[in-house]
Amino acid sequence: MDTQLIVLVWAVAGLVIAAALLAAMRWIGRERSAAWLVVLGLVLVAVEEPLLTAFWALSTPETDHDGIASFVTKATQAHVLDSALLATAGFFALGCIALTRFRRAERWAVRAMGIGWLAAAAIALLSTLTLYPRGLPIGAAPHGYGWPQLAVGFAAWAAGLWLIRQPPKTLQP
Repeated sequence: MDTQLIVLVWAVAGLVIAAALLAAMRWIGRERSAAWLVVLGLVLVAVEEPLLTAFWALSTPETDHDGIASFVTKATQAHVLDSALLATAGFFALGCIALTRFRRAERWAVRAMGIGWLAAAAIALLSTLTLYPRGLPIGAAPHGYGWPQLAVGFAAWAAGLWLIRQPPKTLQP
């Protein structure tokens, strides 16, 4: 299967799940929907960024054309793999916070999730504009893949942040 198609399938699946979480808000609650939207966003971004980087760190060009294992020194490979796995651990920690303290709208957790979103989005935007356009028509040679999955991931994460900050609706007598 073509890589661009795989990314598109992930993005469409993410959109469907996000829509289902928003539709289910009436039954599962605004806070639970918000938390799972954040987790969905974290998963989509983590698969496209640190987990893919870890795969490339362990892959050779025979396995994947972006594999670096046989092109770089073992020290470089170890640092790339370590960075990818540390970022994955950070995403996992944010997911744990999302399903516990963020879901209860604790101020520090909402703030941490917002800072995480800003940092991750800024890094992805910077690398998209300066290094790899991810299939967007940016720069002299627009090529690649990945923007649909990142867009859905960051949008789901932002939707969760937006939902958790909305005051609960009170019923009028």
